[in-house]
Amino acid sequence: MRRSLLPRLAVPLAFAVQAALVALLFAMYGYGRHLADGRPDEAFANAERVLDLERALRLPDEAALQDTALRWDGWARIANEYYVRVHFPATFLFLAWIWIWRRPAWPRLLAVVAFSLAAALAVHALYPLAPPRLLPGGDFVDLMNVYGPSSYSTEPGEGMTNQFAAMPSLHVGWALLVAWGVIRYGRARLRWLVAAHPVVTLLVVVLTANHYWLDGIVGSAIVVSALAVTVRLEEGRRPGRAGLSARRDSVGA
Repeated sequence: MRRSLLPRLAVPLAFAVQAALVALLFAMYGYGRHLADGRPDEAFANAERVLDLERALRLPDEAALQDTALRWDGWARIANEYYVRVHFPATFLFLAWIWIWRRPAWPRLLAVVAFSLAAALAVHALYPLAPPRLLPGGDFVDLMNVYGPSSYSTEPGEGMTNQFAAMPSLHVGWALLVAWGVIRYGRARLRWLVAAHPVVTLLVVVLTANHYWLDGIVGSAIVVSALAVTVRLEEGRRPGRAGLSARRDSVGA
């Protein structure tokens, strides 16, 4: 009886182990962000440097873009809902899909998540950055505070949430990862529609004044670098199919 039960439990137990590993990575990241919290003077000074660099690069002015968008009603709360409710569920559902239906790719995707979390944590510690919504002067509107819902239940510098960790934006980085993964490993023709996810996410994080353009660019660069570094993890688990991997990797890395 016990022997017949073990094969049935093997897959759920394996999934539970991997889910616990992912949860542990996120817990370590969250705690690390908390330890890196503080240094508001440096965070605000870095914000001015980021804005100056964006002007030098001739990137669109976030404050002017937000002001223009606010002339239309109704979208602000939708954008906040997207920011608060879509990021983590979409990422976790994507990872679950990979483990259940595209398991040869799992080691690579798990490594990408771990790499991006570690890289983001290092940047948070070395380069605290106040998001646009916290900047004085009234150029930006804190849409989460005005329209709700908000991700932050405490004031900056309080609680377990580090609000001076705008750089990089893993919202954008992981939206790119989800889009790449669905296109890379999916089979349905409609999978290409997921390419809108990182574009919408970038616009949402900027228009809600949670991030700068450069936060999204750096977050995307981290994920792309992680995909490039980990490509051999997938090829190594698929002997004799390196040519196929190389061809399919033409959509990303």
